[in-house]
Amino acid sequence: MEKIINFLQSYNEILTGAVLILMSLVLIIFLAGILRQIKRLNRSLGSITENIQAYFDVILQEEEPQQPESSEVQPEPVQSTRKEEENELQAQERIKQEEEVFNAVLQEYFS
Repeated sequence: MEKIINFLQSYNEILTGAVLILMSLVLIIFLAGILRQIKRLNRSLGSITENIQAYFDVILQEEEPQQPESSEVQPEPVQSTRKEEENELQAQERIKQEEEVFNAVLQEYFS
């Protein structure tokens, strides 16, 4: 026991420096791993945002042709209200389906 105490007292400064260097190396290794994980998550997030943007682009392109033209001839009022109601129901159904698809896409990416 005395030998160990004498050794520690004799080389106290050297051992303190060695412990600091060893702890610094361990810290650098941990930081490198964290940085690598952050880069991987950043790439995944970029991919997800690109896919979501492409999905929105497709939805917007599909909606543009479905907008009614103002130059169409208006039918009788009774028929136009029925058609408007049907169009509204179809639009609501389409929106509901698009939301389901969008939610499924988000769940797929984030799970």
